[in-house]
Amino acid sequence: SPSLLATSFGGVSEVFCHASRSIRYNEEDVQLALRVVYAPMEDASAEFLKMGQEVLIAGIKKVQGWDPLTWRQERVARQQVTGQTSQLWPSLSESRFGRAHRAWSVEILASDGRGGVRNLPGLLQVAHARKDRELDKVKGAVQEISTVANYARRFNHHVAELAGEDPDVPAIRVATTVACFVLDGVNPEIADAGDTLLLTLFDAKNLTKFVFEGAEDFLELPQAFFHFVLWSSGGKELVADLQGIQQERDLLLVDPVLLTTGDLDISELLSLATSTGTGSDFQTCNRKRFNLWHPRCAQLCQSFDPQRRGGNTRRACGVPLPNCGVGGG
Repeated sequence: SPSLLATSFGGVSEVFCHASRSIRYNEEDVQLALRVVYAPMEDASAEFLKMGQEVLIAGIKKVQGWDPLTWRQERVARQQVTGQTSQLWPSLSESRFGRAHRAWSVEILASDGRGGVRNLPGLLQVAHARKDRELDKVKGAVQEISTVANYARRFNHHVAELAGEDPDVPAIRVATTVACFVLDGVNPEIADAGDTLLLTLFDAKNLTKFVFEGAEDFLELPQAFFHFVLWSSGGKELVADLQGIQQERDLLLVDPVLLTTGDLDISELLSLATSTGTGSDFQTCNRKRFNLWHPRCAQLCQSFDPQRRGGNTRRACGVPLPNCGVGGG
């Protein structure tokens, strides 16, 4: 077969492929050619993954320390088989939470804008099901992650205001993620030309679940952020599966999920609208998830939601009822 760097991948500019020859990879290491097709996140690192940019993917490998990335799909699959709903994992019709995907560590070969190539570490995620590799599905996931990043900016602003002039204020950051169209590839076991996949700038040997099923070590910053999202959205959105790494005082999140009424189809929305209960089924379920995944409130929670009691008592929320997806009782 022709060498991958001696001939252009389909659709990839010859200039970029020529520049890539200076990289120290063997020809067989380059496995995919991608084009960025959706990049809504505003971040300094995003300058290397802009809309329309073409990149090559090499060094694809599994990282054992990244196994937690697929825990949520395993939990949902187990819930479907056993029928046990004690953890209230979101169904496949409700959210992408349980959408099966595979994840690899990769080397991203991207143009540095000066005629050379920059080598960036990344996370490549490809859905198992072909239907989940469609552009709309993958764009939806990226938009979800971008929305969580916007919540993080608002949360960080709140924390910074509390800290005053303290320069060492911890922050929540979300790893830059884009949707990429596969131009060409050599391994159909990973992805085929025409597929769309997720590509994230991320580099770590291990990642940690900060908020997942309620049994994690309690860390104030991610728990307060989890509370902040539901509180500031008026109970309409709940962030789930907060995972990533700690970088000094900051936390870098990767591939968080946002549960929202926008994920429901028209029949489910009509069902909620005609519900005769004290609140919608969606909000009731999210209230239960909140209580399960947020074992207690910390001092930081009280700073934006002073009406909510701390400890293990959960009967009041700072969002005016009945619009709050947390309050109850």
